Order: sequence, then structure tokens, then C-alpha cells
Amino acid sequence: MSVLNYLKRINRKHWFICHACLMQNNHDPLRALFYQSAPGEDFMGRMMFPCPRCASTNTRSFEQLKKEGSEQALFGLERIVRHHSRNLFEVKAAKPVKG
Repeated sequence: MSVLNYLKRINRKHWFICHACLMQNNHDPLRALFYQSAPGEDFMGRMMFPCPRCASTNTRSFEQLKKEGSEQALFGLERIVRHHSRNLFEVKAAKPVKG
């Protein structure tokens, strides 16, 4: 493994896709993927993390996609992640709006 490939290696426990954001943004994965420095929580055998954009728990980690056998989807998502900088996917939690 080359040094560049090692640096671009993806830890699947920290990368998530939000299905709610995916539907709201016309299936644009750039707006549905996010990176969390802390791994998700194990909930009934599934790694979950609330989406920092919409607070939905309809998220899946890349690790879960791998376990489910969604190789084609995972390949495409990892390819997108490798071609863009990580800070594009590091999303801060939205602040609640005071009414």
C-alpha cells in the first residue's frame, strides 16, 4: 500500500450517509454524506449516528453498507469521498432556531 493510499484510507465506522438528506436534496450524495470523528452508536447491531444536518436517525455507516453486501453503492460512495476533501463532509450540528 502506497503512502498516498494509506492517507486516503477510509475508516468506515466514521462515514455515514443520511437517507433523509439524500431524498431532500434530489439524490445528491455530496449533501447526504457526512463524517463524524466519533464512531456511531451500536443500536440493535446497526451503527447509527443522528445526521448533523437534519437530525434524522435514518443514517447508515459505510461499515453497515459493507456488512449488508451493498458493494456497488459502497464503491461509489467511497469514490466520492476520496475525490473531495474531508472538510466538505465534516458538518457541524445545526443550531436550533429560536421562535
